[in-house]
Amino acid sequence: MKFILVLTQLLLCSIVLHAQDSLRLNSSGFIPAEGLFKLVYVPFTVPEGVTEIQVKETYSDKGKNVLNLGIYGPEGYELGNTAGFRGWSGGAKTEFFINAVEASTGYVPGRIKAGTWNILIYPSTITAEGIDWQLDVTLIKGVEKESFKASPAPEVVNNKQGWYRGDLHMHTFHSDGKRTQQKLLQEAKANGLDFIVSTEHNTNSASLDWGQYKTDKLLVINGEEVTTTAFGHWNAIGLNPTTWIEWRYTLEDNVIATYLNQVKADGGLAIINHPFYNEERINNFGFDVDLFDGIEVWNGHAKWNQLDDMAVKWWDNLLRQGKKKIAIAASDSHTPGLSDNPVGSPQTVVQAQALSRKQIMAGLRAGKAYLAQGKDINLSLTAKLGPATAGIGDTLATTSPSGEVQVLFAVKGAPANCVATLIGEEGVLATEKAKGGSLNASWRVATGSTKYIRVEVRNMQGDMVALTNPIWLL
Repeated sequence: MKFILVLTQLLLCSIVLHAQDSLRLNSSGFIPAEGLFKLVYVPFTVPEGVTEIQVKETYSDKGKNVLNLGIYGPEGYELGNTAGFRGWSGGAKTEFFINAVEASTGYVPGRIKAGTWNILIYPSTITAEGIDWQLDVTLIKGVEKESFKASPAPEVVNNKQGWYRGDLHMHTFHSDGKRTQQKLLQEAKANGLDFIVSTEHNTNSASLDWGQYKTDKLLVINGEEVTTTAFGHWNAIGLNPTTWIEWRYTLEDNVIATYLNQVKADGGLAIINHPFYNEERINNFGFDVDLFDGIEVWNGHAKWNQLDDMAVKWWDNLLRQGKKKIAIAASDSHTPGLSDNPVGSPQTVVQAQALSRKQIMAGLRAGKAYLAQGKDINLSLTAKLGPATAGIGDTLATTSPSGEVQVLFAVKGAPANCVATLIGEEGVLATEKAKGGSLNASWRVATGSTKYIRVEVRNMQGDMVALTNPIWLL
């Protein structure tokens, strides 16, 4: 692993005995500027009888520097070692605790085993002067309590077929969000969602206790935002609650397929997040797009922006190459209440046989989804050729060398005077302006002229209002 460094030099350790029921360990060191994104493991020994670990991190130029934080138990920290993983908070926290019953958000409760533990730190932002850091570890002895029992969310809300509105990317205190899980659920329901996908950075801690909160017929699907530092972010969605997806690898390690297969084994999907996310306006996703199921083409805030436009163009170019990548929209919401980044704006609307993890994932996998600015927008897209009919995500056989496919499109709840555009592999096929916020359009497409059709709805300023996944014409 080229970017993992076990720090043995430049590391000073001290042990201070306090009362009989606690032990304090101090470690310190320095990370030079060239240590950006390099992982540093700081070991410490836990003796028998310890029932709680408390960790506090301090470092120089906080704000200008960001020193991420996590921990691994005595089972080890080797790549893919799920048993050793005990939590991650990245740059969102500088202190945490773990005991048998509870833990800080982002961390996994459970019995504190004796042996060598490792704190993981690494800088995701670093100044030219580098970082002076210190870790203070307090080990608390006491009577062992009953161990934490996971309480995952129910996997089925109802068995009714329909179109279900969801948000596939969001954060709580379990990573760098600014809200509790219960508050997020309340906001999701108020904003008209039927399901959410829990996607905390590099941890499954939230997935273990969604079941203790009142969901009010809202489906919670487990996921993780796999945050691979310099190589981009991707969402693993549709996971089992105990699944944790590894993130500590580079492109040169050539192991990404191993963890994508882990997602697939859970019945999940791997979605590339906000590929154009930097000031340089370039695609910063480093892994092979062919290995992934879809792309988050609309990220965060109700307001459409240039980065979203670039993501849609990238996705459309892949479609033109015959690569069936699912397009999704998600809020990537971090802030609660009446912020400019609310849960459910934008959102992904999925056709599914039931409001359940299995069926929502099946609908997404089939591309039976459209993207919408908010809960008031509803649309439909249908292609017909003779007696055959296809909807979003379907394939319509067009073997006849001549003829026309009838395309029917309808939208309600859109802004006044919005414009619907029918798009194929060669570009724009037709446009029509809505009267008010509703539109019913009928278009004709010659068989053999395009391998797919999809529709975009934009407002008078050119901002996206809604977007469909394709119907394939083969």
